[in-house]
Amino acid sequence: MSEDAERLLAGLTCRIAARDPEGGWAIGNWFSDPLMRPGWLADQGEDRYEKQLQGAGHQWTFRWNGFPFVEDVAASLTAPPIGVSGAIARDAGDHFEVRLGSATLRLDGRRAPMHQEPEVTP
Repeated sequence: MSEDAERLLAGLTCRIAARDPEGGWAIGNWFSDPLMRPGWLADQGEDRYEKQLQGAGHQWTFRWNGFPFVEDVAASLTAPPIGVSGAIARDAGDHFEVRLGSATLRLDGRRAPMHQEPEVTP
């Protein structure tokens, strides 16, 4: 495991209960949403606890199918002042990538529900 990858992976565990003071994201110990956003843990099946980390060297992938939302994990690793210094996140469409130096951590998880404005009728 490269040093940069080790810092990113350590960042996952160090931020297990992290929460944005502005209310933009939260990790919730990997099982609940302290922000109580609509749609969190909509699937109450046992499979929501499945998590898998694979990789070597500079390339790692973390997959999970429950909470937290993938955007929250990326933010916890990159948002100032709590983020890993130098880490940047990129939305790659079907996943997020967090990069630090030569290391890439691919995050494959559930997306946060889209915020929808209420319909206004004339």
